[in-house]
Amino acid sequence: MTGLLVVLTLLAAPPAEVIVLLRPGVSVEAVLAAHPDVVVVRRFTSLPGFVARGGTAALSRDERVASVEADQLGHALTEEGAVLTGARTVTNELGLTGLGLRFALLDTGVENDHPDLDGGLVLEKCFVLGGCPPMNLDTGDEAPEGSGHGTHVAGIITGDGRVAPKGVASKAEFVAVRVFNNQSVGRVSDWVAALDWVLSVREAQGIRLVNMSIGTDMAFPGTCDADQPALTEAVARLRDAGVVLFASAGNEAVADGITAPACVHGVISVGAVYDSDLGREPDTGTYSSGCFDANADAGSVVCFSNSSDELDLLGPGSRIRSSVPGGRAGERRGTSQATPHVAAIAALMLELDPLLTPEDLERILKSTGVPKVDPKNGRVTPLVNAVAALQAVRETQCARRAVGAVCEVARICDADAGACSARNGTCTAESGCAITLPAAEVQLPAAGCGCSAGAGVLGLLVLLLAPRRGR
Repeated sequence: MTGLLVVLTLLAAPPAEVIVLLRPGVSVEAVLAAHPDVVVVRRFTSLPGFVARGGTAALSRDERVASVEADQLGHALTEEGAVLTGARTVTNELGLTGLGLRFALLDTGVENDHPDLDGGLVLEKCFVLGGCPPMNLDTGDEAPEGSGHGTHVAGIITGDGRVAPKGVASKAEFVAVRVFNNQSVGRVSDWVAALDWVLSVREAQGIRLVNMSIGTDMAFPGTCDADQPALTEAVARLRDAGVVLFASAGNEAVADGITAPACVHGVISVGAVYDSDLGREPDTGTYSSGCFDANADAGSVVCFSNSSDELDLLGPGSRIRSSVPGGRAGERRGTSQATPHVAAIAALMLELDPLLTPEDLERILKSTGVPKVDPKNGRVTPLVNAVAALQAVRETQCARRAVGAVCEVARICDADAGACSARNGTCTAESGCAITLPAAEVQLPAAGCGCSAGAGVLGLLVLLLAPRRGR
């Protein structure tokens, strides 16, 4: 089902621009030559289209044009962890840290000299029509923090733990892509341009995941592909290229609608739960959406978290402590905070098995999650479970490999040595992973290991020593 459900409070006047996509094989130059009144304000790199103003009616009648949609406004989705989801267990006892994985973070920018983030940031880019620092251009190569939102989100994923709690995938790297002005107002056309750029550089930069803690000023019931054709095209191309995308559902307490890009098919949408027992939340009054929770228990759905049949997963979103500007740490809440928790767990899964596809990741995350009921509408959505998800990855690894391929039977963490080892085996015809040589001959260093003191040997891995069939 498509269509507008809720128009949320607009942060600025609606944009006058439109996003134009052309049919396959059509030349942009040929279309523009036929429409001299059209003023192009941005061209896409990989997508067949552009952002323009003027000549909209004529473009809509041109049979070479696939879609013409009005640009829309959006905002960063903060209302104002790791233990709840089991991610800390996975890091401490399996040594998985996101090493070798790289994200693109579409957000408000990042404080690039924050002590928790300076080691993970590898590249900056900006797509803000008339608003990229330092010269207010449409595109730029700097992504300085505009509001603090992006710095907080980045810390949840890849923070080093010097100031704020360590990120879920602390050894992962990220590309900061700023898509908001200094008032935290963004446009769908800028988001499309950012995804278009990610598509063009994803191979060279090694980008496997995209986190979008952002949302439109509109919430949509069901899939919004028909309402968001440009976002839909960009997402489909990235997903086909093996990139997995996550987006926040929104914080307006909508019972039957989520914002874009979360509502786009192919994006894994994320709502928020409380990360601990907090009693009444907020302490007094209500959230900006007008709701409050009388009993905010760990794992319970936060009342402001948007919901619909298209909501895929839940993650910890209140109250979350992470990096904030000024080299400090601070608390925020929102589906913006829930989304990077889930995305970072996906990075740990990819570290364990790089052959996972976006479809594999989505299926495993959903099927291993803990069911949670949203009191607003009675819908049941899975809360991400890192331990169960990683176990499912291991159990199914030979389903993604040929018979005789090397597989990982178990990972043993030695806290005293501060390192792990992988006990490897061979994929069998039954899609199991079996030890085929004496353990001493197949024990190899495991990537990303860095055990915490006191972790010891993970007893769960004893269960994984026996060959298992793939699912």
